[in-house]
Amino acid sequence: MDPHRFGSLWHRLSGRSDSTELFDALICHYRGPDRHYHDVGHIVTCLNAYDRAAIVLGTDDTVEMALWFHDAILIPGARDNEACSVAWFEELSLGQLPEPFITRVSNLIMATRHRDPPESPQAQFVVDVDLWGLGQPWEEFFADTRALRRERAELTDTDFARDQRGFLESLVDRPNIYFTSHFQHLFEHVARDNIHRLFGCLDSGVSWQ
Repeated sequence: MDPHRFGSLWHRLSGRSDSTELFDALICHYRGPDRHYHDVGHIVTCLNAYDRAAIVLGTDDTVEMALWFHDAILIPGARDNEACSVAWFEELSLGQLPEPFITRVSNLIMATRHRDPPESPQAQFVVDVDLWGLGQPWEEFFADTRALRRERAELTDTDFARDQRGFLESLVDRPNIYFTSHFQHLFEHVARDNIHRLFGCLDSGVSWQ
């Protein structure tokens, strides 16, 4: 994670305080000992995916800020991690950034729950970036799944497989996994192949060691 990039974003948005302490607090969250997938590497990956897609979809500071904060709070198994990330972002940014901007970023962070189809172009952009990893080559996709498994150490293999299948089935059951034509063109086919291949691994009792 690049402090200069974050600082440029913060000051471009007229952040009133120095960004250094804020960045340090943010990176401290992503370096937590329970993080194996939702870590610094995930944010760097998301920002890189954003940069590539922004050539086509356009740069958007709201989208970028949401990506920095969307997994800031992580309690394995909790269903309100995104809401807690929103609360922390708002706590840090109120009085620092324009309130309409804070509201828009908060809404985008909540979109990464992946429970409801994102309606705005910005929400679609954020959601597609967050799901970018599904369209990687199989080896990288499966490595990410192993990392997710390590984050859920409290679950049995059976329970993890059930949870992972439930989430991924909710994605493949909709008309498209991705919402922007850009991501659909590049990643839709590979993402579906990866997910169905993973279902076969889960059915066969894959070892996560």
